[in-house]
Amino acid sequence: MAPRPRDGLGVTFLLAVALRIVLIAWSVYQDKNFAVKYTDIDYFVYTDAARHVARRGSPYERATYRYPPLLAALLTPNVFVHECFGKVLFGVLDVVVGVLLVKILRLRGASARELKHAAWCWLFNPFTCTISTRGSCEALTGTLVLLTVEALLVGKTSRAAVAYGALVHFRLYPIIHVVTFIAFLNEDYDGNRPLLGGGRFSSVRWVTVENVKFGLVSAVTFLALTWGSYAAYGSDYINEAMLYHLQRKDHRHNFASAFYGVYLDSHQDVSVSLSTAAELLHRLASSALPSLIVVSILGVRYACDLPFALFSQTLAFVAFNKVVTAQYFVWWFMLLPLLLPSLARSEGRKQVGFAMMIWLIAQLHWLAWAYALEFKGAQVFEPLWLASMTFFTANVSLLVTFVRTHSLDPVLSRARLSTGSSKKSC
Repeated sequence: MAPRPRDGLGVTFLLAVALRIVLIAWSVYQDKNFAVKYTDIDYFVYTDAARHVARRGSPYERATYRYPPLLAALLTPNVFVHECFGKVLFGVLDVVVGVLLVKILRLRGASARELKHAAWCWLFNPFTCTISTRGSCEALTGTLVLLTVEALLVGKTSRAAVAYGALVHFRLYPIIHVVTFIAFLNEDYDGNRPLLGGGRFSSVRWVTVENVKFGLVSAVTFLALTWGSYAAYGSDYINEAMLYHLQRKDHRHNFASAFYGVYLDSHQDVSVSLSTAAELLHRLASSALPSLIVVSILGVRYACDLPFALFSQTLAFVAFNKVVTAQYFVWWFMLLPLLLPSLARSEGRKQVGFAMMIWLIAQLHWLAWAYALEFKGAQVFEPLWLASMTFFTANVSLLVTFVRTHSLDPVLSRARLSTGSSKKSC
């Protein structure tokens, strides 16, 4: 899986490893010498949960641990070896994500220059490399997502299904991609037919051997891991690691506009009432229906270009979700490098760049109001709510810009040319 020497990426990956070592070392120093800690609060939660597991207890004895017990088990060396073990593990997986991105782009026929740009986009992104070294587990999510994509591109349906089943067990949100994978694996899917002479959508056979195989293997993997977790920790696992995420309501550190309504609902003593329009917006923002409609349409429409379909679905899901934290951005950041070759050839690349700049400005605008609220104690709930609406608009604008400017690239037909597949392009 290591990058090929001819790509000139050996030095790039060595520098990426060195950067993460430096950041992990700095995290230890900053945590010991500064009031503001480098390490993510969730990492302390993981470590406490791992400590309970090491003592043959339940990870859910640690309040706010909302993950499968497997994560706590993986991090027990935090207790027995060194407290930075988890950061090293996530840093390694962060680099593995870069390796998988390069491998997938090779399947697309990317040039050495395109591979380098994509690798740098992920490995040296200040946001993503600090997320992993602060102790966030998002690199594990990214690894499983890209393992699923890579396996599908080379026709390894069962291997992809195992990775996907493990992924959904670890994180529930990738269930939104199931319709994309079903369409992608279906020879009769309209997107796999020539633009002229293709059959009508109603004639598509959605149940095929490959679909059934993928569905069964992924379901068995998911259910086996879930049953094992339930057998070990019972209803605590179901309530904390699964049901919690389905009914989660956060008003702190939440970019979504729904935070304000949640805050008012949880503080009945606050003498603030929403207008009819604001109440309608709050209810709409708290509903999962808009998100499900958008991600389903994107998945079916663009499944022939799998990386773009997954990217657009994830960006839409995050944008429309009622809870949005900074870590959620990593979910679509990890897929963005796969679009760079097509983006570089697109006439709309300047439009995408402008939309990304607006997105960043809107995020910084939100952070300024959030800082005033969290650290200064200023009563700026309404300006912060308006900043959330502005940020939501920037996310939707970014999604629309990508959809309008992206040139569809049917990666499956390229990936299987060497295997003699007759899969048709978009």
